Amino acid sequence: MIEDLYNKDAEENILGIMLVDNSKVASISSLLETKDFFTEANRIIFDTICTMYKKDKPIDIVSVSEQLKFDNQLNTIGGREYINLLADSVITTSNYKQLCKIVKKYSKKRQILYLIDHTKSDIEKGIDIDDAIDSLKSQAEIISLSKTDNNLTSILTGVTEVMDEIDTVLNSETKTFGLSTGFKKIDNVLSGLCKSKIYILAARPSMGKSSLAQQIAENVSTNHNVLFHSLEMRYAQYTKRSVFRLTGLNNDVLTNGGVTVEDAMNRVAEASGQLSKLNLFIDDASECTLTSIEKNINNMIDKKGSCDLIVIDYLQLMESNNKKVYDRFDVVSDNSRGLKKLANKYNVPIICLSQLSRQLEQRQDKRPILSDLRDSGAIEQDADVVMFIYRDEVYNPSPMSRGKAELIIAKNREGTCRMIPMLFNGAKTEFIEGSNPR
Repeated sequence: MIEDLYNKDAEENILGIMLVDNSKVASISSLLETKDFFTEANRIIFDTICTMYKKDKPIDIVSVSEQLKFDNQLNTIGGREYINLLADSVITTSNYKQLCKIVKKYSKKRQILYLIDHTKSDIEKGIDIDDAIDSLKSQAEIISLSKTDNNLTSILTGVTEVMDEIDTVLNSETKTFGLSTGFKKIDNVLSGLCKSKIYILAARPSMGKSSLAQQIAENVSTNHNVLFHSLEMRYAQYTKRSVFRLTGLNNDVLTNGGVTVEDAMNRVAEASGQLSKLNLFIDDASECTLTSIEKNINNMIDKKGSCDLIVIDYLQLMESNNKKVYDRFDVVSDNSRGLKKLANKYNVPIICLSQLSRQLEQRQDKRPILSDLRDSGAIEQDADVVMFIYRDEVYNPSPMSRGKAELIIAKNREGTCRMIPMLFNGAKTEFIEGSNPR
């Protein structure tokens, strides 16, 4: 089917973005080539825009239409009506990189299918099989090293991206470079969850790292697509936590008659309505590898259009892609580096939960430090941000420490390190910002 050979919406949106936002033309032209577009009309329009841009001509609906008319191509591409349609199809210009990847993916698919057919034809004609294999390998390598995989980036592209980021920040409500965590003080320190960054959230058991990660994931998923790999909890247990937090219910209240059946079900129905609106997708498979994570990323991109945040709970439970690697240090190190590569490849922030060494229990001050990260020094090296959760009441129960928590930003590549006071409601497994328990 022709729908399997290209993505009509992606191609049209890319051309529309180039027509309405000149600042994106340089980046898009560095990521795509004319041959990447499926239809003749789209190839002509892309080539015309790129040619005009190189000659410092203005790029807009009227100018591009006039150039196509001058080149006797306007009727070929569908007239001014098609140009207007392309411009009108643009809802946002911020997703242009993802659209470029979609267009490029289909382009590679078409090239591979052509290559297979061509090789099959050569073999049927009697070409030497070794020559056919060598030719297939060579051409496949050329396809795999196409424009979007080029590691050489013009400084102009970098400047354009910085301008895009600053413009986004200035026009956003949160004034942050990344996705809002839903916690204002955390956003202020980290400038939100930024693309391509690895955020390590670490703590000793029972400190609440899964709860905080879950809250952040749900906050982000109100407006963005979030992939959550839950290696420690099944999705039913995860959902139960969310429902309890939103309703104020817990096992103790339910089993000891602290609420009527009608009241409980009304609360649950309301919470279910809230949760059903979230763009949150949970994989609770016990076997989690870099390959399975990447597969889920691609599935989300294909079905939902984007994967905007990934949460891994937690790093030490991940398995290795290489079944011959058994040493935990090597497995954790490989997965840490692999997650960083995925963050860069898909331009997505990743929150990765991590255990801490029990040796910190021997210290008088049990607040975590970077050297407490368990099983690998690569975690600290690969992470852009390292955060620790500390609750003094776990070690020193008292009225003074009850409900108090600290989120310690121990590493922050592009910002300051500090402690953010938090409050933890154990009954609801909920964190809120503040320092005075109510």
